Amino acid sequence: MKHLAARFDTVHIGFHDATLAPVLEVSSGEEVLVSAVSADPGHDVPPEWLPPGIHDILARGKRGTGPHIMTGPIAVRGARAGQVLQVDILDIKLTQPYGYNTVSPLKGMFGTETPRQKTTIIPIDIEKGLADVAPGVRISTQPFFGQMGVAPPREWGRLDSRPPNRYGGNIDNKELVAGTRLLLPIWVDGALFSVGDGHGAQGDGEINQTAIETSLDGHFRLSLRDDLKLEWPMAVNADHLITMAFHEDLDDAARMAMRSMIGVLEQQYGMAFHDAYRLCSVAADMRVTQFVNGNRGIHVMLARTILAQLPDRVDFFESLPARSAAGRPPVRQS
Repeated sequence: MKHLAARFDTVHIGFHDATLAPVLEVSSGEEVLVSAVSADPGHDVPPEWLPPGIHDILARGKRGTGPHIMTGPIAVRGARAGQVLQVDILDIKLTQPYGYNTVSPLKGMFGTETPRQKTTIIPIDIEKGLADVAPGVRISTQPFFGQMGVAPPREWGRLDSRPPNRYGGNIDNKELVAGTRLLLPIWVDGALFSVGDGHGAQGDGEINQTAIETSLDGHFRLSLRDDLKLEWPMAVNADHLITMAFHEDLDDAARMAMRSMIGVLEQQYGMAFHDAYRLCSVAADMRVTQFVNGNRGIHVMLARTILAQLPDRVDFFESLPARSAAGRPPVRQS
């Protein structure tokens, strides 16, 4: 199995761009271990807590206008625009004993209310999976990658890493944990998958613009799909189908994410429009993914047990990824 470490020459910071040369190539169906770093060394953090190479990455990594450190891109052999990249998230592990949360004036949901610039260091007990987020308050970690995406259309040029879009990117969906399958529409040959922006935990909305930002190792299987046509990212876990959309207007994001779910029910499950529309009205949950990254996010969740009742339907989302064996040691930087 290949391991892609986070180094200054394997990351790109703050941008997505279809002209980026891949730093690794894999075959469809191949598994890869990817290390992604997110660290704030400018505060009172013990040096031994910092991920290896972070100063070199920040000093020498390719930079854009956004803040996210992403490892990649990874090319998938044979990938063509119009296909779908299936990302099976097999395992995610915390790799550093702290994260951080930053609040800034004029940013986040309440950026003008008692404005301040402050980064809070959040200790993480990796073994117990607990984080100290406020005096006397500990929460369980639920690690996931905020950034998972393929390259955007070449015609879009170089894009800031903050707003998510049709290629994925800064999705910030806390449902994308280990054992989940993410499906991304491919816009350029090779797909060019990148991952980063590790989160130890996040609420739906991510209202002050940051989660518990931290470093993670991800174990992925990347596969090409020719039997699906997607305009927006979607996901599936053991319990739900999840459709997503992003727009600067939250109402438009909601309409697009819900229409995407109705479209899946029409195309993959053979439902008539008004049957699917009715089902979504009475059984689908619409949630705010994040509110603070330029393009707001909405995700729609529909229980798979409902769809199991449909006769003579092909479920294109069976055989979800099994999680990696418990006790696998964290993947270390090399």
